[in-house]
Amino acid sequence: MRCPYCGIENPGGESYCERCGGFMHLPATTTSERNLDTRSLVPGSSLQGGRYVIKKILGQGGMGSVFLATDVRLAHKPVVIKTLISDDADPTSRQEEVRNFKHEVETLAHLDHPLIPSVADHFQEGSRYFMVQEYVEGENLQARMDRLNQPMQEAVVLKYASEVLDILDYLSQQVPAIVHRDIKPANIIIGAKDGRAHLVDFGIARKDTLYARRKQTAALGTPGYAPPEQYQGNADPRSDLYALAAMLHHLLTNRDPGEYGLFQHPPVRQLNPELSPQLEAVLSYALVKEVHQRYQSAQAMKHDIDTLLFEYSGMPGNKSSYIVEDFMPVAADVGPIGASRQMQLQQQLQVYPALQPVHRSHVAPYQPLDRHAGLRRYNSDVGATFVLFVLCMFLLVILAYVAISFMF
Repeated sequence: MRCPYCGIENPGGESYCERCGGFMHLPATTTSERNLDTRSLVPGSSLQGGRYVIKKILGQGGMGSVFLATDVRLAHKPVVIKTLISDDADPTSRQEEVRNFKHEVETLAHLDHPLIPSVADHFQEGSRYFMVQEYVEGENLQARMDRLNQPMQEAVVLKYASEVLDILDYLSQQVPAIVHRDIKPANIIIGAKDGRAHLVDFGIARKDTLYARRKQTAALGTPGYAPPEQYQGNADPRSDLYALAAMLHHLLTNRDPGEYGLFQHPPVRQLNPELSPQLEAVLSYALVKEVHQRYQSAQAMKHDIDTLLFEYSGMPGNKSSYIVEDFMPVAADVGPIGASRQMQLQQQLQVYPALQPVHRSHVAPYQPLDRHAGLRRYNSDVGATFVLFVLCMFLLVILAYVAISFMF
């Protein structure tokens, strides 16, 4: 198939040109026409009087397109431009789509978290609406799973889970709380620069209010990841925890839940025996269908994930959110790790005998780390050593004086 924009031949069935990223199934148009139809924006097209220059298409769905562009005014800084596309002839539906798009802009504009891309601009040209966001260079987890075609390592998945849970905890603390409602591998980008998990696509995110719950529809979310209550229009922050657990299940087993019946997640060790029993317990608890019987907060789930992460790999997920303390039992209402911690630690020693000589400390998340504690202990040790050294030298001088006195 020949690209109508650059003329290169592409394999049959491709939607976008391999060279320029142009949409293959639309006829070529003039530059002015391209700027009026966001579906046919191609590399070189510009918006806002030439400020934003399109580089390539990142993706396109039924409701919008996403482009990589450069901001000419800011030293050609790369940005992401998301557009609203709608051919709905029904004015009411069209108004609802525009309202949802503006809501996404408003939601993101008020968020300030290092793992959520910030909004830099938004504007309207003709009948089209645009949102400009920070560009996170990297690979989303769906693309990574497609490329690897095998389960990811447990320690790596735990790290990403801890970072996403930090985001979900932040969203739950907004007033009112924000529910993302579409946690899945395609919406998690692993940054090429920082190696951390970034959450994107807040297109169906909603504030957790009574009005918002009444307006929810059963079509929201992605089958295989969305929990039962979301299909009933009752999503709340706990729904994102279920979706995250379904995503972790996918990453750890290479079993795409979208290819099976709804709410079917076999125990992960049946599919990947190399995983730890503790992690299986966490995921089984998080994937309980009844919303009141699973994790009730992102902080509680992060507590258990961080505990496993620290004990198994020694790589805390978010170093700024811990304090390392002497071991003490965890409250039973935290989750399966807290409820039966002593038993699970014994299981850990049996499953991982190489870890037996290691005695790790308990991790309590969401407390500032006392960065000066180690320095104070160091200074105290140095002071005691110095005093002991002075006393020894004093005794040696006295002994030498006595010895010399006897000799003469």
